[in-house]
Amino acid sequence: MKKRIGRLAPAFTMLVLAASLSGCAAAAIQGVTRASDNAKIMANEDAAAAGDVEAQMKMGDAHCCTIAGSAGVFNNQKATEWYCKAAQQNEPRAFYELGRIYSGDLVRGLNGPAKAAALLTEQRENKPLALMWFNLAARAGHDDAADEAADLREDMTAPEILQASLREKNWTAQACEWNSVYPDNPL
Repeated sequence: MKKRIGRLAPAFTMLVLAASLSGCAAAAIQGVTRASDNAKIMANEDAAAAGDVEAQMKMGDAHCCTIAGSAGVFNNQKATEWYCKAAQQNEPRAFYELGRIYSGDLVRGLNGPAKAAALLTEQRENKPLALMWFNLAARAGHDDAADEAADLREDMTAPEILQASLREKNWTAQACEWNSVYPDNPL
């Protein structure tokens, strides 16, 4: 028995070391990502405010699905503010990103700590609104939107699907920014 434990000790040590280093790597990656996002914000803010759709999308991407500063919250208000401005100009990817956010898919990429936090907490979702955005994205030609809409429909009730359909008819009048959709949970 002692020989078996002795043979497992190096493997266990390597596992602990790898886990420890992965935490350091995740923090380093997250720091680099945040610095890159801040650079995107600085480089695109004026053009986005002037109505440039590409700059608005870059602003939304920079704010989306990251942990904002030391507060430890997703900065979805800022992300949706910019995605909504791009959506008002019929940008297909803006429709898609809004669908993703309101379907509760708030974390993307290799953000391990944020993914772990998302798994441990309940994510806000508004399925009818998310389906409306995915449907708009699919009609505008976004590659993944139809599949996302179909997957979401499987999780929805008939009244929720009807509500999404009714919202689509007047989509520009629908609440879009996070704080308007979730007034009880402002960011």
